[in-house]
Amino acid sequence: QLMPHVTEFMSFPVRPGKEQRAELWLQTLVERQAECVATLDREAMHFESIFRAQIDGRLVLSWFSVQGTTGADLTSSSFPIDKLHMDFWDECIDTSIPPTKHTHVVDFVPPAIVAAIQMRERALVSGAAS
Repeated sequence: QLMPHVTEFMSFPVRPGKEQRAELWLQTLVERQAECVATLDREAMHFESIFRAQIDGRLVLSWFSVQGTTGADLTSSSFPIDKLHMDFWDECIDTSIPPTKHTHVVDFVPPAIVAAIQMRERALVSGAAS
């Protein structure tokens, strides 16, 4: 049985004057990558990548993710890195401008990867994921 998942790519502008703080945030995520990976199971997040770009003179951060539909919301997390992530987000992301939600068209995923995602999703749903 195919387990549902969502593939997303969204972009968010950084508040003017918060570029250096956002770069520190990105550096923190890189340095604490293992902690970030440890949070993925509770969110049923199978894969997440963060990108940066300069668009029209503004720093824009983008998230690409493949996520199951059974995960918990980030805001309910007790992980210290998630709290830090939310604090940086609140400080750095310019919520006065709507995010750019890139419309998903198609995935190209080898069958072995699809099978691994399905197996992982079943383990998360049953509580057997590590």
